[in-house]
Amino acid sequence: MSHANNWANPSNASDQEIAEMASGLEERGRAPDQLQVNSALMNVLAPAPGDRLLEIGCGSGVLCRWMASAVAPNGRITGLDISPQLIGIARDYASGAVLADIIQWCTGRAEALPFPLASFDGALAARLFLHVSNPNTILRELARVVRPGGKLVVMDWDFDTVAVDHSNRELTRRVLHWRCDHYGGNNWSGRQLWRQMASAGLSSLKVVPIVSVASREQDSLTLSLFRAAQVARDGGGITSSEHDAWVEELKSALTARSFFASIVYFIVVGERSSSALL
Repeated sequence: MSHANNWANPSNASDQEIAEMASGLEERGRAPDQLQVNSALMNVLAPAPGDRLLEIGCGSGVLCRWMASAVAPNGRITGLDISPQLIGIARDYASGAVLADIIQWCTGRAEALPFPLASFDGALAARLFLHVSNPNTILRELARVVRPGGKLVVMDWDFDTVAVDHSNRELTRRVLHWRCDHYGGNNWSGRQLWRQMASAGLSSLKVVPIVSVASREQDSLTLSLFRAAQVARDGGGITSSEHDAWVEELKSALTARSFFASIVYFIVVGERSSSALL
């Protein structure tokens, strides 16, 4: 990628940057389109009372807090992140929650999880693999710490599936392709998850595609498109005048309530079998 990606290792970011990242994660978790995606993700994971579940790359803990009520009263959620600062923030966000005692927070590397064999009934990695360099190692670690028959669920978007209703097709393609290829990690991660899960020896694989639609200013994808235009301009992919014209049309569409964009998230679920590569 052609820029520094703090999401690849938030522990390298400054305290201010981490605070802004955590705030952004919380804001994204409240966005209407992301509520749809997260709801679909929870339906696939299907947390149940008594489950012991692990989320790696938990960030500010949005999904951990979501899962806590589902596993109560005797279950346990463990949220792990490489950044001790993010884990501290996640703990603070959860401190006022009724079910805060169900969540355990840990700092660690997903490539070397600090848990014994078969510690969990299931594991989750959402919006993480696009930021890592060794997903296969991480999947093997997840398979190691999940019990035989336990469920592994991974999810990422595929930015090359973005569709935007805009009059300038050629410019739209340049904006989106620059963003896909040069910013924010491996934006083809979603389409690669099936292969990676199969390579890790997981069984009973199933893919659930989620088409996330944005039609409002507060939708997360809407904000991502404005950011895509900005980074394409700053990176030399488009000119300043092209940026302004492209963005202005999107803003006009939002005002007229005719804005439309979509992106596909891929959720892949598999089981940890006795033959999984450990």
